[in-house]
Amino acid sequence: MSLLPIFIDLKDKPVLLVGGGAVAREKLEKLIQAEAKVRVIARHIAEETRELLDKHQLAYEIRPFFANDVAGHVLVISAVNDPATHARVAAASRARGILVNAVDEPASADFFFGAQVERGPLQIAISTQGLFPGVARAFRLWLEEALPHDLTDELGQLAVLRKNVRQLIPDPTQRMRKLKEQLQIWQNSWRNEHTHYAQAGEVTR
Repeated sequence: MSLLPIFIDLKDKPVLLVGGGAVAREKLEKLIQAEAKVRVIARHIAEETRELLDKHQLAYEIRPFFANDVAGHVLVISAVNDPATHARVAAASRARGILVNAVDEPASADFFFGAQVERGPLQIAISTQGLFPGVARAFRLWLEEALPHDLTDELGQLAVLRKNVRQLIPDPTQRMRKLKEQLQIWQNSWRNEHTHYAQAGEVTR
C-alpha cells in the first residue's frame, strides 16, 4: 500500500484530540502551530498539557470518550495508551466519514504524522507508513544537520523570480522551461555555498 503525502490547511478548523499525556501534548503542539481549533477530551490531563491548553485558551474536558464526541470535527486524533480506546475512537470517526489518527496503532489510523523538518516556509515530512517511526526520526535528524538553519530569504527570492517569470512569459511551456533553467542555476549555486548539503547529496546519487 502506498500512502498519499499531503499537507492539510487546518487553520480555524475543528480537530478533536483524545488524550492528555505526553504524546497528546506533542500532537497538541503541532495542531496549535497549524492554528487548528482544538478540543481535548481525556480521563487525565498532565500538568504540562494543561498549561499549554490554558496558554492558548483551548477547550478541554476531563472525562471518558463517547462516540458522539467526534461529531463536527474534520480530524480526530487518539493519543492514549489504550488499544481499546483507539479502536472506539477510530470506529466512531470512520462511521461519520472523519479521518482519524491513532498514535502507534496503524490498524486504527487513516493517516500518520510524519517526522518533520522545517526551514522557514520549507516543510519536509518523512513517513514509514507507521511501520517504524524511529526510522523517520533518524532521517529527520540527518536532514536537520544537512540543511541550513533558515531558508526564508532564499525561498523568498525564488518566489519573486517565479512571480516575475509568470508575468513576463505567458506561454506555459516556455515559462516552465525558463523556471527549470533558473532553478538549475540556483541549485548549482546553492550546493556550492552549502557544503553540508553537497556532502549529503552524494549519498543519494
